[in-house]
Order: sequence, then C-alpha cells, then structure tokens
Amino acid sequence: MQKRILNLDELITKALVQTPFKPETVTLKNHTFPFMRLEIPIPGIDLLAWLEQQTLYPKIYFETPKTGFRVAGVGAAYTLDEIPSFHRLSASSRFFGGMDFYERKFETWKTFPRCRYVLPLVEIEVRHEMTYLCVNRTCEALDLSEIRFNPAPISTISQKATSRLDSPSFPVWDRNIRESLKQIQEKSLDKIVLARASLFEFEKPLSPLAFCKALQGKSPTATVFSYQFSTDQAFVGATPESLYSRTGSKVETAAIAGTRQRGKTDAEDKALQADLLENVKEMHEFNVVKEEIEKRLSPLCKALTKQNEDKIIQTSSVQHIYNLFEGELSEGIDDTSLIHALHPTPAVGGRPKEAALKEIRKWETFDRGWYAAPVGWISPEQAHILVAIRSALIHANELRLFAGTGIVPGSIPEKEWDELGHKISQFILWE
Repeated sequence: MQKRILNLDELITKALVQTPFKPETVTLKNHTFPFMRLEIPIPGIDLLAWLEQQTLYPKIYFETPKTGFRVAGVGAAYTLDEIPSFHRLSASSRFFGGMDFYERKFETWKTFPRCRYVLPLVEIEVRHEMTYLCVNRTCEALDLSEIRFNPAPISTISQKATSRLDSPSFPVWDRNIRESLKQIQEKSLDKIVLARASLFEFEKPLSPLAFCKALQGKSPTATVFSYQFSTDQAFVGATPESLYSRTGSKVETAAIAGTRQRGKTDAEDKALQADLLENVKEMHEFNVVKEEIEKRLSPLCKALTKQNEDKIIQTSSVQHIYNLFEGELSEGIDDTSLIHALHPTPAVGGRPKEAALKEIRKWETFDRGWYAAPVGWISPEQAHILVAIRSALIHANELRLFAGTGIVPGSIPEKEWDELGHKISQFILWE
C-alpha cells in the first residue's frame, strides 16, 4: 500500500490550534533551559525519504530493529557541546549526538564537533508501531517554513567507485601488526585494535541516506544511524555493538569480539560458529574484552551479572562471540560516568587502555573521529549509546570506510587484512 503524503503546513497549523504545547525544562549543571514540546500521532511515512527532502541541519537518523524504535530529526532546539547529565527533562525528549574517539591530528572530520548532542527541532518517531510528529520549540515564534513534507522515493546507490586508497597500505599494515605482536610478546600490551580507512571516490556526489536505506536490508539486526551537521559531511553506519543501554538505573552492555564470515549455508554457518568458539586466539581476544568490561562496570553498579555461556551474534556478513551484562547502577552514576568508564572498550581500543591508545595514535595515519566512538541518544529515563563501528564518513563524492581488528597472540597480518574486507563489505554496493 502506498503511504500517504502529508502536507506539513496543514498538519502543523492544525496541531498548533488543537494541541497545546507542553512546557518542559532542561536542567544541566545548575542551568535551566525552558522549551515547549508538541507530540501528535500521524500516518506512517518513510522516515529516510522525509529526511532526505529536508534542507535544515543537523539531520539525524537512528533505527534499532530490536526495539522497533526509529527516529528522523532536523534542526536544533538545543545544542550541547558535552555529554548530557540531566537533573530534569521530559522522558520523551532525547538528545542525539556523539563524540570523538580521541583527539584529532587532521582536518578530515572538519564539520563534526569533538562532542555534540542535539535536541532536534522537528522529529518523526516510530515507537510501538505508531508514528508521531514531535516539535520542540524554545521561543514563542516558531518558523517551520524550511521543513518539507513531500517525500519522494529515496535514491539508490547506482554508480561504481572509480578509485580506492587504503590507509595504511598492506605493507605498512603488515609492519604494524608485527610490531604489535612484538609488544604483546614483551607484555607491554595484552591486545590492541588497529583500524584501516579505505577511501573510495565516485564521479558524482553520494547520498548518505541512500546508504542508510541499503544498510537496512544488508544489516537487518544492526542499529542504523546517520549524523549530518552540514551539507558537507555525513557519518553513517550499521553497528551490531552497543556501548550500553540504560532504563532508569538498570544498565545493559555486551562483550563482543572475535570474527568469522557468515556461511553460505546453515551448515557452513554453524561450522564457522563452532570454529570461532573453539579457536584459542579468538577466545583470548574475546575474554580480554569481557574481563575488562566487567572490571570497568563493576565499580559503577550495586549488582552486575553476565551470561553463563558465551554466544554468537550475527550480522549479514560476519559473526562474533557475545556475552550480555546486566547491572543496577549505584546512586549518582550518570551517562557521563558510564561513557567515560566504558569507552573505549578493548573491542575497539585495547588493553591496557592507555598503552594501546598511545600505539594506535602512533601507527594509524588517519583520524578515527567519530568512528568506533560513542554515538546515540540520552534522556533522563533512558539512553542508548552505540559503538560506531561498521561506519563511513561521506563527503561529496568520497566514501571513507572504517574497519578495525583485534591483534592478540596468533594474529596473522594477511588474515586480519582480509577480516577488514569482510567488515566493510556491507557498504560495497557496487560490486
């Protein structure tokens, strides 16, 4: 059935007349910011198509298949350049954002702030199979003239890349892996995660949201996200990994590490799973992550449990070892505390943390920016913060794909290089 095309002017005019805005407040570090919020149910609509039509920035998209929650937002009612730690805020109002993995050396991420959280001006949310139009306003005058509501079908990725440049190249990668293994043997590192940035160029500019649309099909269990703070750049991804999710004082996170391809048949899939769980190198890599998460999260919780057995989590192209943690946070522990304690996990950094980060800065010849960093949304009652892996930075006709792999005893440079290829394969839509 074709979805109805709505007229925003009529919808907003009717809402302003018939539905009162609800007064809300944001209280952050002893400063209180008032705003008004309106929320009305509307007929279902293609959120990505709606978002692509907008000319107002920032543009934000977030979709979690596990819960069915989806949101597209434009504009900014409030902007914060820090992780929100709220004293009081409507449970239905979410601040969306993220931050750098660590400090930058280059200008690659020039339009992305080092940390930014935004309360969108206009949102369309899908939750519990219902669609809502939400407006957050901070003054009596409300100008929505820039908002468009005539979504056309979203574009598709039809062009092929004309060039590719890997950073580092394989010879440099090989040298870095061997140096990493030497440091691990000398006990200065337990594990380190090294990444690669693969730059693809195309003849014409790319649509970030077209990639999101494709990722929905290629990675149906992953959380799909997109952040655009200007027309120049967009950061998009489909990550299987959460840094944590929180409901009230209850927190949930998972250890994820070790990788195998997906099988072409169920039998091959199961054989690869068994090989993953029985592989000494992969299990060591996973146990480093699991032990470190437990070590960092335990001091923040009254109680913390993990699954008795390690399991397998799958994406469309790869599968990983997985174990779920659930905890009850201690009094006074907020999202800032959680993010700083957990990021970066050994799944994207290494152990010991500071020693691994020092070597990553030395060996990687590009800025991670928001790649593998915490991105997501925060409200007083809930939060969902992702680890932004399986992601890409898009700038005009350039697509920069990021992927990393954990280096532990037994790592082989050629195999780790191939693993990077498997991890970016969901973005390679032109082959």
